[in-house]
Formats: sequence, structure tokens, C-alpha cells
Amino acid sequence: MRTQDIVRQLKLLPSYLRLSLLRTAEDKIQLWGAFATSIISIVLYMFFWNVITYQIPVLTGVGWVVWGRAELTFLIGVTEIAWGFGSFAYMGLWEVHWYITEIGLEEFRIRPVSSIYQIFAQNFWAGGLLQVAIGGAMLFLSTITFGLVIIPINLVLGIFALLIGQAALYILWGCLCCLAFWIGRNQGLLEVSDAVEMNFARMPIDIMPFGVQYFLTFVFPVIFISTAPTMIILGYLPLQSSLFYLGIAGGLALLWIVVFRFLWARGLKRYQPVGG
Repeated sequence: MRTQDIVRQLKLLPSYLRLSLLRTAEDKIQLWGAFATSIISIVLYMFFWNVITYQIPVLTGVGWVVWGRAELTFLIGVTEIAWGFGSFAYMGLWEVHWYITEIGLEEFRIRPVSSIYQIFAQNFWAGGLLQVAIGGAMLFLSTITFGLVIIPINLVLGIFALLIGQAALYILWGCLCCLAFWIGRNQGLLEVSDAVEMNFARMPIDIMPFGVQYFLTFVFPVIFISTAPTMIILGYLPLQSSLFYLGIAGGLALLWIVVFRFLWARGLKRYQPVGG
């Protein structure tokens, strides 16, 4: 990508963000629905883990972490922050297959800005920031309630692990969406991927069998939605292990960015306008 293209996109970004805020403010039903859904989801998962920890006071993983009520409550807050930021920043990726198969890419291809950037930018959902705030409040309350100690360097490393790992997971999702250029609508495949994330994101993945851990770390990296960031932020991993997780996340993010760019470029060459 040329330097002038990057500069042009950065100049347009504030306008896209402003439009996102305006759309969110206008659609109050969706906004309050997201708020209610987040609260209900948190309450249900807190009830679930309270039942589990009542029967089994701690869950021991194969690594360094002993998951008790404090750690599991913190995990819920981290997950809510991750999902909120994902809804805000990556909503466009989740819509790519619809643009390819039903909405069309024609209007994007005639503009002097990357078509995939336009899909990303016009699908920012500012309501996701509400989920981030709810998750942040959850972390604050769990820290105060259970007396958890957060060291700044661990917080920084944990946030990096979450952001980079989340990028790897969702760009992988974007690669699956790009398959629509060749196989048409692939909603079923995406729903399976979504189900894997939804079912494992609020689970401490290091208590799973090794094969499941491997899959959810190196293949479909759900571990970076909450498990790895929680372990790092709470200081339950040695620095070397924290850096190891960051290295995995960074490597996967670079890999899927390269694959995504390849699939998008090849797909555009065979793209047929919707209805054409």
C-alpha cells in the first residue's frame, strides 16, 4: 500500500468514526438492547461460575494458573471488553461475505480508497464501546471485591496480547468470509466459527485437554479473547511465558493479514457484480 493511500485513509477515519457515533445515537433501541444483553450475559456467567466454584473451589490448569472465583470473575470482565472492542472495530469483517454475495462491491471500487478499508470504516459500531465500559466496570469491581493486585507492566502486556490476538482471530474470520468469492454464501461456516468463540471465550482454556488448547491457541486463537490476557494481567505467568503468548499472537496476526490480502486480491479478480 502506498504512503499516500495510508495518509488518505487516516484523514478519513475521524469522519467515519463521527458517522458511527451518530448512527449509534439514532438507534437507541439497538444501543439499549446491547446494554441489556451485556448485563444479562454477565449475570448469567457469574451465576454459572459461582455454581461451579461452590462445587469445586478452584480449577487447576496444566499451566501456572489456579482459577478460583476471583480469577473467573475477572475473566468475565476481560471477555466483555474484548467482545465490545471487537464489535466496534471488526464489525466490517463480519459483513464481508454479505457484500460479496448480496450487497455488492461496486460502490466501493469506484472510489479512490481501498474497498476493504471502506467496508471496515463504514461498519464501525460505536455501541461496542458501551460493552467495553461495562467490562471495565466489571474488572474494577472484581479487583476491589477480591483484592486483586494489578501491576502496570502486566496490564500493558495483557492489553497488547488481547488486541493483537483478537486481530489474529478476527482477520482469520475475514479470511473465511473471503471464501464467498469462490463458494458463495458461507453463513454456516461462519456460524460454526462464531459458536466456537462464543462457547470457549469465557472458559479458562488452559484447563482444557492439550489438543483443545493447541487448537484454540494456534489454529483458532480464542485463547487471546480472555484467557491469555487474564493470566498476563493478573501476573500469573512468568514474563518469558507472557512474551511467548505475545509472539504467538503477533505471528498469527501477520500470517492471517498476508492470507487475507492474498484472498481479497484474488477474489476481486473473479468478482462478478451482484445481479450481473
